[in-house]
Amino acid sequence: MSRLTAFLFNEEQQYAPFVAAAIFVGLIVGFPLGFLLAHAAAEGSSLGGYWAALAQAHGQLQLMGWVGLFVMGMGFRLVPRFTGVRVRPAFLAPLTLLAMVSGLLVRAVAQPFADEGPFAALFAISAALEAAGALIFATAVLRCLASGRREQFLYSPFFGAGAVWLAVAAMLNFVFVIDAASDSQPVLPALRSISLTYMQLYGFVAMFIFAISLRTFPIFFHRRPAPAQATIAAWALANGGIAAYAAAGIWLSYDSSADVRVLQSLGFLAAGVSLLAMVALLGIFWGEPQRLRTSARRSMRFVRSAYAWLFVSAGLQTFFASRSLIDQRFPAYYEIDAVRHFLALGFITTMIIGMSLLVMPRLAMRRAYGAAPRFLIPALLALLHGAAAARGAGSLLVNETRIEEGFWTMTAGGLAGILAVGLFAAYLIRQPSPAEIPLTPQASSSG
Repeated sequence: MSRLTAFLFNEEQQYAPFVAAAIFVGLIVGFPLGFLLAHAAAEGSSLGGYWAALAQAHGQLQLMGWVGLFVMGMGFRLVPRFTGVRVRPAFLAPLTLLAMVSGLLVRAVAQPFADEGPFAALFAISAALEAAGALIFATAVLRCLASGRREQFLYSPFFGAGAVWLAVAAMLNFVFVIDAASDSQPVLPALRSISLTYMQLYGFVAMFIFAISLRTFPIFFHRRPAPAQATIAAWALANGGIAAYAAAGIWLSYDSSADVRVLQSLGFLAAGVSLLAMVALLGIFWGEPQRLRTSARRSMRFVRSAYAWLFVSAGLQTFFASRSLIDQRFPAYYEIDAVRHFLALGFITTMIIGMSLLVMPRLAMRRAYGAAPRFLIPALLALLHGAAAARGAGSLLVNETRIEEGFWTMTAGGLAGILAVGLFAAYLIRQPSPAEIPLTPQASSSG
């Protein structure tokens, strides 16, 4: 027990339990549940009436479990290093992990059955636990930013916005779940659920990824930071778009007569344009990562292809938002769903794996000594891109052509996602052979 306590409180290792929990939630629960839901839709099944509740639980598990826990873990590792301020007290990281994992697992069990009293209470408890974990993490990040060193990379506004959006989404989720649980409703109103997802995906996760990119890309590529004024303008446009889109959805969920079509479409458009601007400002597609070793440059394929997916999803988002403004309607559900999965699978999941290979100490050391199997990177890239393309294309097929084959495409995308995360997890936990580890510093330098 003392060894476990020492591990959890070791600042150099605190990210690892978050990564392990993220992989567990995603691989064991989140991705398989997504596969089940897509397969059921293809078969015309409602899973006994539980499909909608399971779909919302799946979304929360993937966003705050697989992606969110990973981002929190790397946030606890990188934000203190960027700012020069340690997280104090040290138990905040394990406390955040305990609250988040408990809340997510309780929700997975309770939400489908929340039309019954005991499970409705558990549904509410799950939201309270998630809110507690999110608020602890957000407070720790904001404290580091407020008292940290001055910086020229402009990561602070992005980290700060991400922490605030996480806290706002968690508190709104708590309010919405309490409202639903009090009426024994296992499904949140669709507009509230979509608005929460938007804040979590664009406001929390994307902002943290942009913050890390703004800090690391100039170092990797040995160039100046992104232009300050243009970067702040893109940041303001993105956050304004997120606020407008989420506010429109929540407003409409309380007042069905409100005409907020323009507000929602403008928010969708602003966020899409801001994502395109970030791709341009970061300059990920030009130059060579001169500061990276040859072995590390292979991992940049993930990062560059992730930003290619961001360009695709942002372009589609801009197109769909413009079309909805012209047609004077709301953006369609499956348009939003396609963009969301291109973003979540193509950009965010690929970026998570790519940056893990680059900066996670365990993987970076193994890569430095050539321990990665030759097939690993091509196989991961093929599975990740296949998962993103199939899942997003499935939504587009259902939306544009109204054909049910799109659900089978979604099912194939879900299967590819499971295989990708499973392969990454197997490589992460695999113990290197003695031949892969240098015996002495001299052996390391001579290699």
